Order: sequence, then C-alpha cells, then structure tokens
Amino acid sequence: MKSITEKQILEWKEELDKQTKTRDQAQRVLNESIQNINVLQGGIQFGELVLKKIESLNQPSDIAEPSPQSEKAPLKK
Repeated sequence: MKSITEKQILEWKEELDKQTKTRDQAQRVLNESIQNINVLQGGIQFGELVLKKIESLNQPSDIAEPSPQSEKAPLKK
C-alpha cells in the first residue's frame, strides 16, 4: 500500500509540474497578446486622429475672407 501511495504522489507531482509549466506558458502568451492588442489599438487611434486632422485641414474655414470685389471698390473722392 505504501509503494502504491508513493507512486501516486510521484505521478501527481509530475502532473503538477507539467500543468504549472503549461499555465506559465499560457500566461506568457496572454501577456504578449495583451501587449499586441494595446499596440494595435494605439495605432488605430493614431491613424484615426491623423485622418481627422487631414479632414479638418481640407475643410473650408468658417472665417470669411474678403471678397475680391470689396478689394477693388472705388475710392470716394
């Protein structure tokens, strides 16, 4: 009975070691994935801001520029 129990404990320890390594590897993959997601989201935000900036530069401004006629208005004598 003692040897069977010792053998079972040894098997459980080996399985525990295997599962711990699997968990640690999965945690590394998760952390890397989270970092990649954050980088991609930052890139998307940057790109969207650049597009908005370009659009705002291409929009006509709300400030009225003097019309060509007003510049050539006859002067009073």
